[in-house]
Amino acid sequence: MKKRITEFVVILTLICIVYACIQHQGSAIQDKQKPSSAKANDQERLIVPGKSIGKISIGGSADSVVSLLGKPDFSDAAMGSALMTWYNKHDTSGYKISIFAAHNFGAKNEAVAHIRKILTTSPAFKTAEGLNPGMPLSEYSRHFKLTPAGGFTTNGGGKIKVYEAKEEGIAFEIDSVSNTGIAIVVHKPNDTSATYINMN
Repeated sequence: MKKRITEFVVILTLICIVYACIQHQGSAIQDKQKPSSAKANDQERLIVPGKSIGKISIGGSADSVVSLLGKPDFSDAAMGSALMTWYNKHDTSGYKISIFAAHNFGAKNEAVAHIRKILTTSPAFKTAEGLNPGMPLSEYSRHFKLTPAGGFTTNGGGKIKVYEAKEEGIAFEIDSVSNTGIAIVVHKPNDTSATYINMN
């Protein structure tokens, strides 16, 4: 009888060990999958100076953004150029992405409105250095050589200053009271004409 109990205990112990190994192996596989998924999300929310914000690229067509994000919540077109804005959950008080696009009249593809500036206020988008809207001006200045590039007054009366690294194709809109960023803008490097276009 004791022998049978001993055999049962040994078998039960072996089953528990095997089950624990399988569980550990499964969780290890899941852990390996999580970083790759996170990396994919990081790429989709990456701000690349002079090139792109997320999946929206400088030089791309405005129509491609409409295909990606749907009908804009706001749009204004005149003189061959267009400003389009998409708000998070269509709430105008929420975060936004805006693009400024213009036609190259006289070119073979003059029918296409090419993206010249991209703006985001969402902290979900970050540069490779981890910079996103909402950070102090001093933090942006640690990574980019910034120079003042004008400013504007919001509809609510707030004063916004713009600092840019023109050669790299990135600018930061800064609230003059809190000295923190409210938006990050990407444009083609050294595109001075794009620099002074107000997207607000």
